Amino acid sequence: MNRSAVARLSAAWLSSFVGLSLLVGCGPSKLEYRPNDLHAASLTREGSDQDPRAVAKKTSALIEQWFGTLDEPKWPAETLGADLEAVRMDSVSRCAGPVGRGVDKVERGVFRKHCVSCHGLTGDGLGAAAMLVEPYPRDFRRGTFKFKSTPVGKKPTRQDIHRTLYEGIPGTAMPSFRAIDESKEFAHDIDDLVEYVRFLAIRGEVERRVMAAYVREGVELDPDSGRLKELLAQVVQKWAASESDAIEIPEPPAYISSAAGDLAIGIDGIDNGQHVELMKKGQSLFESELTACVKCHGKTGAGDGASQDYDEWTKDWTILAGIDPKQSKDWKEMKPFGALKPVLAKPRNFHWGAYHGGKSPSEIFKRIVLGIEGTPMPPVARAQNGNPGLSDEELWELVYYVMHLEERS
Repeated sequence: MNRSAVARLSAAWLSSFVGLSLLVGCGPSKLEYRPNDLHAASLTREGSDQDPRAVAKKTSALIEQWFGTLDEPKWPAETLGADLEAVRMDSVSRCAGPVGRGVDKVERGVFRKHCVSCHGLTGDGLGAAAMLVEPYPRDFRRGTFKFKSTPVGKKPTRQDIHRTLYEGIPGTAMPSFRAIDESKEFAHDIDDLVEYVRFLAIRGEVERRVMAAYVREGVELDPDSGRLKELLAQVVQKWAASESDAIEIPEPPAYISSAAGDLAIGIDGIDNGQHVELMKKGQSLFESELTACVKCHGKTGAGDGASQDYDEWTKDWTILAGIDPKQSKDWKEMKPFGALKPVLAKPRNFHWGAYHGGKSPSEIFKRIVLGIEGTPMPPVARAQNGNPGLSDEELWELVYYVMHLEERS
């Protein structure tokens, strides 16, 4: 990297730091959730004469009535009923607002302390450092999460979000918060952040759905509207049910348990002959039409397959809005509303040994049978309840093969 590039990067990071320093001081911050201008622009781009920013601002005002402000979040209990609560508001309150300690000496503003520089105050993935990292920080407002133990269309469990915070996402800018979790003073930070991420996701998805109903259905932005209350309840119910939606992972065969400890050949009860046989079976499955792994990951697993695509966060404001993400003159019209340059969702290069969702056998099994929601990675058909697909034994053979591709680089 030449000196000018280093200087530009240093200046960008300094700007991010200065901007962040204005957000984390003690006392009321007087900051607001950022309206979802980008989604409003997507909805109104064709067939509507409404001003997207006005639409976003009106919708945001309604959402604030239900969910409160940045410094004083609340739960719409009166609208939903006392029994439907998908977050723990004591944790949400502790994470919200500026960083500091109250008279009870409990640290607050935990989200701003750890997460805001990338994910932004609103959880929109537009923090000060967002454009400096690849992939971009996640926008929670879509309600879509990639690394989870629940099927496509279902919300992640608390443990899923906790695992991502605890382990980080290897190969990305998302760090591990393991040290925080294991410390005495900050032992509850991750659990509280899990609740706040859920809160931001619920709030953001409700905002999107309410906005769509206003633009497409002509529903008035009235907090007492039956239609809007219905949309609010639908989102919250999905999150409330997430804990029961997780799939059960079958016990792995002995050869997988052995391989998890040390991937070297010829130890832990795996002789070279067995290893070669398992690799042949896994490779056959990897290259089969049923799994279609090679279309994206390439024949050797180097991530160089012929099929390349954008993730759903990008398609949301490009393809679904009639914009070609490959044409800069087209997508740049959305830049004033918060759009970042479209970037292809790169398939994982297994030779690197860095797996975004975790490299344990059970996590790789989940990625295969559940897919990675919001990305081009689909679930592989699993033979269950009479449906055609791979048996669990075949799935574990595929897991074994993927685990060992690092050695073949």
